Amino acid sequence: MELSIYLCIGVVLGFSVIFLVSGELSAKTGLTKSSRYILACFLSFGVMGLAVKSITLLLLQAGPVLKEVVDTSRGSGTYIHSGTVSVQGIEYPVLLKSWQTLPLQDIEASNPQLIEFGRKLFFDVRLSSTQTVSCASCHVIGMGGDDGKSVSSGIHGKKGNRNSPSVLNVTFLKKFFWDGRARSLEEQVLGPLTNPVEMGLSSASEVVEIVSSVPEYVKIYEKLFNDRMEFQSIALALAAFERSLITYDAPFDRFVRGDKSALSAKQIRGMMLFDKIGCRQCHRDPYFSVAGMENASPFRSFPVFKGSPYVEKYDLARDKGLNGHGVWRVPSLRNVAQTAPYFHNGGVSSLSEAVKVMATAQLGLKISESAEDDFQIRYDGNHQLMVMQDRALNGAEIEEIVAFLTALSATPPAILNPWMKS
Repeated sequence: MELSIYLCIGVVLGFSVIFLVSGELSAKTGLTKSSRYILACFLSFGVMGLAVKSITLLLLQAGPVLKEVVDTSRGSGTYIHSGTVSVQGIEYPVLLKSWQTLPLQDIEASNPQLIEFGRKLFFDVRLSSTQTVSCASCHVIGMGGDDGKSVSSGIHGKKGNRNSPSVLNVTFLKKFFWDGRARSLEEQVLGPLTNPVEMGLSSASEVVEIVSSVPEYVKIYEKLFNDRMEFQSIALALAAFERSLITYDAPFDRFVRGDKSALSAKQIRGMMLFDKIGCRQCHRDPYFSVAGMENASPFRSFPVFKGSPYVEKYDLARDKGLNGHGVWRVPSLRNVAQTAPYFHNGGVSSLSEAVKVMATAQLGLKISESAEDDFQIRYDGNHQLMVMQDRALNGAEIEEIVAFLTALSATPPAILNPWMKS
């Protein structure tokens, strides 16, 4: 408000002086009235140009100052990050970005009987050829939705070739498996059941045969569908249960909803870095994956930048993903601190190492403690000098990003195994 008043006063005084000066010059040189106005206009443009130049120099000298505020006027679910520049003690906004929480899903309004049927199927080892493996064997809900192994063990102790993705918050995604080959949870369900390494059943028909042999399942099925048993309905129940596994209350979500104490200063700095260096382009909130966004491709190439020492170190380029083209579905980072080891081969054991992989392979950044590496000077195609900043991450910045990523974890739903003997 004070700035606006000062600007108005300055404009009035400035133009008054200009007209007085132009009047004196006109009287001494014998200019006509119209020439006097033309002279005043030229003087005005000159003064305005000088003012713009002075303000620009002040802005460049002041440098950016980040300021975090919660805008409660926009309601819960939106966090406003307002970047500002400070000039002589006055802050001017330069950008505005919103952060969002998960949309609320009314699980109770869905079909609780169908979800319960799916829960029983999810934990049932009878749905494997050896009656030793269930969906819950590789997707441990209390451990972040996976099993904490590089690759999971299936029937007869056979090892798979990819890391188990988390089953938590899958309701928000639109492609499934690491390579995104399944278009729905119902389609995804059949994969593990009939995989010869995982659960080892021969076909969807064998799944129906097993479920039909359990009297309890027959009664539940008749109440739900009142029809001949089909695999599509069994898949519907499993998918309904998986869609109910949502973790809403991460520290990040509480912070977005207005609890300023939910994140530490270190986590907030990591949050800003996560956005600033480009992580958010693919791991977009609220799902922290573009695989949950409408009108956005869920796929990305990996690696984008060749020559990352971490890609070679952890053998991340051997598996070529979807159709052998090095394309992968972007995984969600929700609960990522609970789902080590990381990447499709489970080759990276720590979250800080995973950040280094992504920084170098996907963003083209360096990992360096040298301030000189944080700048990159080059000429573009028109031989114009370009100075690029934030081209390196140091150890402290990596720790800050990791601290923010831990704030995406929430307590998983308390789901009991219905077949566990008390």
